[in-house]
Amino acid sequence: MSPDNVVVIVLASLLAWTVTRVFRGPLGDALARRIGGDAGPRPTDDPELAELRTRVAELEERQDFTERVLLQDRPAGELPRRGE
Repeated sequence: MSPDNVVVIVLASLLAWTVTRVFRGPLGDALARRIGGDAGPRPTDDPELAELRTRVAELEERQDFTERVLLQDRPAGELPRRGE
């Protein structure tokens, strides 16, 4: 076996060992969770975010109601006059 072959085998072994150590550590755990579909806490799990979504939905309902009420008083296509 030539010295060049020995160097290649040693380098390949070190590379394989390093890759194995990296993927068996925290990085490997994170990748496994990501691939498995568990990438950490979901935004829907945050109670503050859920409250904000509820408040935005309520505001949208109020805006829709206000728009419907304002449009009922005028015939379709009529714009408000100055001062109204």
